Amino acid sequence: MIEFFDSSKLSLDFEKSLPVRKSNRSQGSYRLGLIQLSSFLYGHDCIDDLIEFKYDPALSAIMRGETVLPRTMGNFLRDFSVQNISSLNRFLSTQAKAYRDRLINQHPSLKEPVHLSIDSTPHEQSGTKMEGLAFNYKDMWCLDSQSVFDQMGLCYGMQLRSGNTKSGVAAEELIRASFKGFSFREEKYLSADAAYCNQGVIKTCLGLGVKFTIAANQATTQWKEHIHKITHWEPWQYSETEIKKARLQGKSLPQVELGMFYWSPSWNEVLKFPIIVKRQVVEQSDLFEGGYKYYGIVTNHNLFHQSLQSVVEHYNKRANVENFIREEKYGYDLKHFPCQKLQANYAFGLLAMVANNILRFMALIDRPAKTYFAKKFRRKFIHIPGQLVSHARSMVLKVSKQQLKEVHRLREAWELKPETMLLTHSSGLSP
Repeated sequence: MIEFFDSSKLSLDFEKSLPVRKSNRSQGSYRLGLIQLSSFLYGHDCIDDLIEFKYDPALSAIMRGETVLPRTMGNFLRDFSVQNISSLNRFLSTQAKAYRDRLINQHPSLKEPVHLSIDSTPHEQSGTKMEGLAFNYKDMWCLDSQSVFDQMGLCYGMQLRSGNTKSGVAAEELIRASFKGFSFREEKYLSADAAYCNQGVIKTCLGLGVKFTIAANQATTQWKEHIHKITHWEPWQYSETEIKKARLQGKSLPQVELGMFYWSPSWNEVLKFPIIVKRQVVEQSDLFEGGYKYYGIVTNHNLFHQSLQSVVEHYNKRANVENFIREEKYGYDLKHFPCQKLQANYAFGLLAMVANNILRFMALIDRPAKTYFAKKFRRKFIHIPGQLVSHARSMVLKVSKQQLKEVHRLREAWELKPETMLLTHSSGLSP
């Protein structure tokens, strides 16, 4: 995977986003960046696990020398400036779009307009000296991140902030960076929860030509006070598959109805946005008195060409972003961060997302219909039992024929040469 990334044009942009290391003993920023990406791809839990790489003769051969100690990697992360952070975040968007375009080229079945989802998540910590630690609204001692993923699981941008930062803060900057590779007229979508239902996000979407579906925020829109304006409710249409499945399980499908009214924001009363209201019949129980449970969605979709149900179903797809955030935290161990400086931890998180895009792209190439997440993909292609044999100044890696066949098949899909290529980048990795 590192060979694939190193041989692509993206490696040049990646190198430009890294800090310059001027020490005579420096391993070089690009080489350090690749080693950290390798660590994430392999599934290390922290930078201290880099010590495993130092005694790995195969990796040493690929990297043209010994890998670095954890202390060196920590110094590298602390070298990242605000400009490097911003550049690496822009690189994420470039990388994700390049991978998306290539995937669609190889698998036309994946071709559909880009649908980005933005959300935030806490990263609970146990230390006390780390910059940015604070209690969030759930009384959790943590840092906070805000990320953007598309429907394929590719990351377009990530922000790491103080733990008490509210969801939606600085979202406009992240949204603009995520859509920077798309033209105004290109069909594209954004979905978000109620924390992003504000003037800044909506104006940013309008300025970029983005169709949005955002959960209605009561404090911003007062939508619940306008439900009485809805005079027509249409029933939710269940598919034959859903009806058959419910019948087999002996369950009854919930009674759901959809209605709509127009909302004029206080910051521009000329504009009118539809708010689609979904109401579900709730039976009387210990928790509910009975009646309706309501949910609202603000959108700028063209309701003359789309039904209310199709827009709600489109919004519901954003639920998959929860899986991608879970992958971010557990697949690359971003539950915890290694450094005291917030900016160094920010760089660590961004490098993790670069690795996420590489591995996700490989997994989509391998199985576009039902893609593996990181843990299962590593078990299939990375954590392969084998034996490294040294003989006559050469090394031979012995693995099972079936696993070797799988790797060769994937190399062909990546359009790599059959033989192993050692890194020959401009940063001095060649002999």
